[in-house]
Amino acid sequence: MSQQIRTMRQDAWTTEDDSVLAEVVLKHIRDGSTQLAGFNEASRRLGRTAAACGFRWNACVRKQFRKQIEMAKEERKERKSQKIQAQMEGGDYDHPTATLMSWAQVLRFLRQEKNTAQQWASRWRSAERECNEWKAKYERLSKEAASMREELRTLRSDYAAVMEDYRSLVDIVERARKAAFLDGDENSTGFIYRIDEHGNLERVNPDPPAEQQAE
Repeated sequence: MSQQIRTMRQDAWTTEDDSVLAEVVLKHIRDGSTQLAGFNEASRRLGRTAAACGFRWNACVRKQFRKQIEMAKEERKERKSQKIQAQMEGGDYDHPTATLMSWAQVLRFLRQEKNTAQQWASRWRSAERECNEWKAKYERLSKEAASMREELRTLRSDYAAVMEDYRSLVDIVERARKAAFLDGDENSTGFIYRIDEHGNLERVNPDPPAEQQAE
């Protein structure tokens, strides 16, 4: 066994070397770089020439990592699509805080915005109906208030007229009372009182009895 190890070539590729080469090249494929750039980086890590790395990749490693290569290419396409989309949206794909959205996410976002707009439109229509109802109620109450004010004005006018008549009547009664008090008993003196067309109280001599007229 020791003799076999001693006879091995110094530049023989190990399984670990193949794994490092595959890792580096796959990373460059995913990032959209070239395989040549991957060979150059692998050469620095493995201490070999870029040509040796390229030969080893094409002769052996590529066949063992076909599935991983296809997955790396698909990931590269996805990243490229996301970068184009970010540029179309005015974003910066390379910026650490850039927000990337797939078409499904964009569609879902637009649907959410549409639902939100519909909800606000429904709220607006409801508020508009409520506003119209309150406006109609205000106009109806304003008309009722105007009618009540007119009725109140009429009642005050009628009340003032009644009070004026009442005061006139009280004044007439008071003058009649004073006249009766000064002249004595109305029945004994034979005088009566009446109110003229102007509301004044005047004393009227009654007609003498028939017996006195006959004499």
